[in-house]
Amino acid sequence: MKRRHFLGALGAIAGGSIIKKPRLSWAVPASFEESLKGTVDDQTFWSTIREQFVFPRDYAYLNTGGIGALPSLVMNEVRTSTDQEQLRPRPGHDIKEWNQLKGTVKELFCPDCKIEELAFVSTATEGINIVINGLPLKKNDEIITSVHEHCALHIPLLNKMQRDGVKIRAFKPDFKNGLGNVERIKKLITKRTNLIFISHITCTTGQIFPLKEIGEIARDKGIWFAVDGAQAVGSMPFDLKDSKPDFYTFSGHKWTLGPKRTGVLYVREELLDTLMPITVGAYSDDGYDIFKKEIKLNPTAQRYEYATQNEALFLGFAKGAEFVKTIGLKNIRRHNRTLAEKFYNGLKEIPNVQILSPEEEKYRSSMITFKIKGKDFRKVAGYLTGEKKIRVRVVPEANVNGVRVSFHVYNNEAEVERILKEIKNFIKA
Repeated sequence: MKRRHFLGALGAIAGGSIIKKPRLSWAVPASFEESLKGTVDDQTFWSTIREQFVFPRDYAYLNTGGIGALPSLVMNEVRTSTDQEQLRPRPGHDIKEWNQLKGTVKELFCPDCKIEELAFVSTATEGINIVINGLPLKKNDEIITSVHEHCALHIPLLNKMQRDGVKIRAFKPDFKNGLGNVERIKKLITKRTNLIFISHITCTTGQIFPLKEIGEIARDKGIWFAVDGAQAVGSMPFDLKDSKPDFYTFSGHKWTLGPKRTGVLYVREELLDTLMPITVGAYSDDGYDIFKKEIKLNPTAQRYEYATQNEALFLGFAKGAEFVKTIGLKNIRRHNRTLAEKFYNGLKEIPNVQILSPEEEKYRSSMITFKIKGKDFRKVAGYLTGEKKIRVRVVPEANVNGVRVSFHVYNNEAEVERILKEIKNFIKA
C-alpha cells in the first residue's frame, strides 16, 4: 500500500476527517495529524504508527505475545461507544451490526469464510473450551497436542481428561526441522485418535507449525483438527482455507490490537451440529417454548454466543482489525520479521546465549526466545523489565525456562539494539 493511501485510510478509521480534533486525552494528538500530510518514507511511516500508542518515551514494550497495546483509535472507539450506549441504554445488541463487525475481523484470517461460521467469544480460552467440551469425545478417546501449548489449551485438556477420561498424547516440537512436527504427530495417531489440537504459533518459542500438512493428515485419517491461533492473527498474512482446520480460535487482545475479553471462534459449517454449545442463553437459540419444552438452536455459529454483550469492546475489536488491515498484513510481517531476525542474529553473536526458537527461518515468527547459560531466566527478565524498562515475558512452560521477546508495529530497530546491549550488560555484570 502506498503511504498516502495508508494515511488516508487511517483518517477513515478515525471515523471522519483526519484533521478533526479528538475529544479524548489519549486520542490522536495534533503533532500526529501534521505528520500525516504528504508522502512519507518508511522510517516515518512506522514512527507515525508508533505515535498511535501511549508508551512512555523510555519504555520498550516487547510483549505483544502476552497482550497487545491499544492504538488511540481503538481506545477512542471503546470510550465513545460506551458513552453513546448510555444515552439510550439497552440490554441487547443489533445483530446486523454484530455480523458486520465479524465481517471486518474475518478479513484478517479468512476472507472467504462465511459469517455463519464465526462466533464472537470472550477469549481464545473460551473458544478452546467450547471445542474440547462440545465435541462428542468419550472415555479413552485420544487427543494429540504438543507440550508447548499455552495453559489456555493445556488446562482445558487436562480438565477434560480428569472429568471424562479422555487420553492426551503430547509431542515435543521439532525445532530443527519444521516438517518434522508432522511426522511426530503421525507417530502418535492410533485408532482412538479423534482430535488434534495445537497452536498455529507456539507461545513458548514462537514456532510456526505447518498447519496445511497437519490438516491434510487429519482429514485423511478422519480426525477433527482444531487450532489455537492467538499468536498468529494480526501478525502475518494467511488464509484459513489453505489449511482447512475444523475449528480455529483466537483472542482480540494480542496482535490484532483489540480490547481484552474479545475473540473469535471459527467452526466449519458442516460441523455446527456436531460441536454442541456448552453454555447457552439469549442469542444462542432460534426459538424456544418452555410450555412445549422445546428449543431450537441458532442455525449458525451464533449458537455459541449467549447473554448480554459489551458492544463497545467488539466495536473496538473491529477498529483494531481495521487498523491492522490498513497498515497491511504483508507490511506488518515484513516489519516484525526484520526486527525479529535482527534480534535473532544479534543473539548469536553474544557468548553464553542459547537461542530456543526454531533454527529454520521459515518456521520462526515475530517472537524469539532465549536463555543465558548459567543464569536464572527470571532474573534475566527481571533485570530487563524491572530495571531497564524493556518489557519481556518469562517462559516457564514445558520447562523452556527462557525469556521471550515479541516484536510488533510499534517497535523499531533502536529497541532491538537496546535490548541486545542490555543482555550483554547483564552477562558482564
